[in-house]
Formats: sequence, C-alpha cells, structure tokens
Amino acid sequence: MRRPGVTDIVSAERIPQYVVGFGVALTLVVLGEIGLLAASGSSYLTAGPFLVGLITVAPIIVGIAYGGYWLDSVPLSPSRYPRIVGWLLGGLFVFLLINLALIAVFPTDPFAMVVGWVRWAVAFGAGTGLLIGCIEARAIERSLAAERAALRAEHAEEQREYLDYLNSILRHEVLNTATIINGYASLLRREAATTDQHRRWAEIVIDESEEMSSVIDDVRVLLQSTDGEWRLEAVDVSQVLTDEVRKLEHKWGPVDVVTEIPPNVRVRADGLVARVFGNLLSNAVEHNDAATPRVAVRVDPGPDTVRIEISDNGPGIPDSERDALFERVESHGSTHGLGLYLVDRLVNRYGGSVELVETGPDGSLFAVELPAASAGPDDASADSPQSTLEE
Repeated sequence: MRRPGVTDIVSAERIPQYVVGFGVALTLVVLGEIGLLAASGSSYLTAGPFLVGLITVAPIIVGIAYGGYWLDSVPLSPSRYPRIVGWLLGGLFVFLLINLALIAVFPTDPFAMVVGWVRWAVAFGAGTGLLIGCIEARAIERSLAAERAALRAEHAEEQREYLDYLNSILRHEVLNTATIINGYASLLRREAATTDQHRRWAEIVIDESEEMSSVIDDVRVLLQSTDGEWRLEAVDVSQVLTDEVRKLEHKWGPVDVVTEIPPNVRVRADGLVARVFGNLLSNAVEHNDAATPRVAVRVDPGPDTVRIEISDNGPGIPDSERDALFERVESHGSTHGLGLYLVDRLVNRYGGSVELVETGPDGSLFAVELPAASAGPDDASADSPQSTLEE
C-alpha cells in the first residue's frame, strides 16, 4: 500500500476534510473549556456572558463542519478550494485582530472570559470567511457554466448552418450530377453501346451512379437527423410500411412479399421513419442471392411499443460484420454502407431499438421496436420545437 506523501497531504482535494476537521477542533476546544471550568468549580460556567457566547458560537461551529461536508458533496471544482480557504483564514485573522484590539482596550476579567472571547472571534471570523468563499466559488462556477453553455450553443448553431450548407450542396450539386451521369450512361447503353463489353461498362456506370445517389440520400437524412430540434408525433406505421413495400417492388422487380400489417398502427416518430423501413427492406432484397427474393413484414402492436419484424431468405450476414452491423462504416468494405447505421440512429432518436434477431443460410430477421402512440391528435409533442426536414 502506498503511503500518503506530502503532495497528498496538501492536495486541494483534501481541503473539505480539513475544514470539517477545523470544525471538530473548535468543538473540542469548547468542550475542553466547559470541562476545565467544571473541574475548577468556576462560577463563570453559569455566567450570562459565557452562556451567550456558547449559544452563539455553537451554530457557527456546526456551520463550519457542514461547510466542509458541503464542499465535498457539491459539483464544485477543487481548484476553487484554496481561494475558499483563503477567505476562511482571512476572516479568521481579521476578526481575531479586531477583537484582540478590543480586549486590549477593554481589560476583561476573569481570564476564562478572554479565552471564550478569543474562541468566539476565531469561530465567527472563520465561519463568515467560509460562507463568503463558498458563495463566491458557486457564483464563479455558475458564471463559467453559463459561458460554456453559451459557447456550446454558438458552436451548435454554427454546426447547424454548416450542415444545412452541406445538405444544400448534396441536394443541388452532387445529387444532380449523379442523376446526369446516370441519364447519360443509360443513353449510352441504349443508343451507343455496340458490343456486350460496352454495354457492361455502361451498366457499371449506371449501378455506381445509383449507389452514389443512394449514399447521398442516406447522408442527407443523417444530416437532418443531427439537427438538435425535432418534433415527435403520431405516425401511421401501417401506411408507411405499405408504401415502402410498394416502392420495394417497383425498385427491385419481382419480389415475393408477405405482410401481416394491421391497419392504423401508430408510433411516435417523424417523417424520417420511412427511411428506417426503406433501408431494411432494400437490404433484404439487395443482398439476396435467391432466385426470387422473399421478404416477410410483420407488425405486432402492443400497449407501450410496436414491434416490426422484417425477414428475408438471403444468405445471412457474415460473422465479421455482425458485431459492427449498426456502426458507422469508415470504408467501403461493408456491403451495408450507411443504411443500417442510419436505421440505428433514427430508431434511437425515436426512443426505440433495432436488433438483428437471427441470421444464417436461410435468411435474416431484423426487429424494430418503437414507442406506441394513440390515434388522437393530442399525442403529438406540441411542446417540442418542429425541425424543418426536407424530403
């Protein structure tokens, strides 16, 4: 066991203990006075001045001891402790000097009264200094906290403006460029490709431009989801799933879709919840190597949460990808891109959860749980600010 060194003993973090110890020491001094007066049979023990001094000093001593405990229990930086001690010692010495001067000017008898006067001056001065030091330290901490909060708010506003700018660039510049590339590549494949190799190259350009558009779309949604202000409201998840299933069949062609979707099931979410199910459904088909992809969608509404299960008959998810399936992908090595990271981020934003329940050669099953919402209009969080989300 390491023995405490000099640095540990004089550490600012131990100052609260020393303040409590100082209060205990003053208590022992008072008890010693009473014991000595009682042992000597002095009548001063029951004299008015002694009793008045005892009654007035007792709460001060208790306050000093509690002040040490308070310092150790409140969220106050230890860097403030030395200044608080400075106030304590300053109050002690100033008040003691004033009272010593009064004792010299007004001779006091008996000697026990002098001792009690000095003890009272020490306690009163130290207690007053400690109180002033604690008040000042709290005021400084609050001022610094307010300044840090203002800086964070300013930084957040700058970040929001920057993200809005990035979103605008992605929407108007990059996405438009990807659309143009896709259009010209489609035209080349249809009109100018004279060999199978040329058509294959054109198809590669088309596939990559579509992938670029998909990633840009996910990034745009991520930028929107980083906005610190949003409004959760009752969303008809039955209608959302029905629409996403229809889009899935339009985008990927023949897909065997089985659904168990009760009508009018509502969850607490916002307009971006469609991206959760759109990405899960697209993953179920895009990475499916079956001759006819099969996707099953099942909704299980409960009193507090709504569980949505999406399963497929694909090849399953490799072991190497399972642990980091919902994490942000830093490279293009993962076949799931930003999709599942976006799903996880949005679901967490709604206070829900998403998990890979099972996966294997016969397919995968994902489950999303979202907070249930009533069908009435009062369910919307009217007191939360509405963010502007561009679809």
